[in-house]
Amino acid sequence: MEWIETTGTTLDEAKERALDRLGVAEDELEYEVLEEATSRMLGLKRTEARMRARVRPASPRAKNDRRDRNRRSDRSRGSGGRSGSEKSRSEGKKTSQRGDGDRDGDKQNSGSGRRRGGRSDGRSGEKKSTGGSGRDRGGKIQSEEKTAAGSGRGNREEKVDVEKMDLQTQAEITEGFLQGLLDKMGLDARVASTIDDDRLTVEAHGLNLGLAIGQGGETVRAITELSRTIIQRRSQGSAAGSLVVDVGGYRERRRSFLEDFARSQVEAVLADGQARALEPMAAADRKIVHDVVGEIDGVTTASEGSDSSRRVVILAE
Repeated sequence: MEWIETTGTTLDEAKERALDRLGVAEDELEYEVLEEATSRMLGLKRTEARMRARVRPASPRAKNDRRDRNRRSDRSRGSGGRSGSEKSRSEGKKTSQRGDGDRDGDKQNSGSGRRRGGRSDGRSGEKKSTGGSGRDRGGKIQSEEKTAAGSGRGNREEKVDVEKMDLQTQAEITEGFLQGLLDKMGLDARVASTIDDDRLTVEAHGLNLGLAIGQGGETVRAITELSRTIIQRRSQGSAAGSLVVDVGGYRERRRSFLEDFARSQVEAVLADGQARALEPMAAADRKIVHDVVGEIDGVTTASEGSDSSRRVVILAE
């Protein structure tokens, strides 16, 4: 699928716009940060965050298939290079034979005078030299073509062999970043990570971690975005799976609350048939509500609003 570009006052806002435009969940989004939000001179001039995103490819083409295609292409170019060099050697051989013919003619006319014979020998020498040069040029062409073909093949194989950063490496990088950040904030916490299929969760456990959670989870979401940005840059935009950062179990508590809240709203909609518009939520929270309502018959969901005002609406079918 093609890439799209989105902007926002923060990276989180730019990502939410991408999620809404593509209509996918957070785990299905692949994105690359192009520019972070900046402010200058007491906030009088501000640059928006900018990123490009697309739906994460389901199954990339196998590397062996790509290598086979490259090798076939290289053999085609290599055979072209050999035919060119053989042609050059053939031309050199013909030139050499013409030089031998001149020498034979000079021998037959040797009685015409040494001066004339000398000129013939000189011409013969030049032609011999030309024939040798032709062979040298053929060898040089062959060598250069082989070098060029080898260089092209090496570059392609280097691109094919670029591996996605695995989740274990991402865990080590994110754990180090989160632990260092919490230490700087003066918070006593222990950081650990878990890997479930293609999802990495890095959690900070401890007491009094409210400062790292923030109002409505704003700080922990910002920490998650910073962690993803670091991984994107360290992996040059090639990282496997998805990454979530949690502090003090906030995300799990938030998930449980949203699931219970969504079910209560569904009951109200089924009872009176009136649609219910929920409070504005982040993309991850909206996905939780969509998933819960999607498992219940007789109701459906829709999204309305934009940016930070985007909300889920529960409707009767």
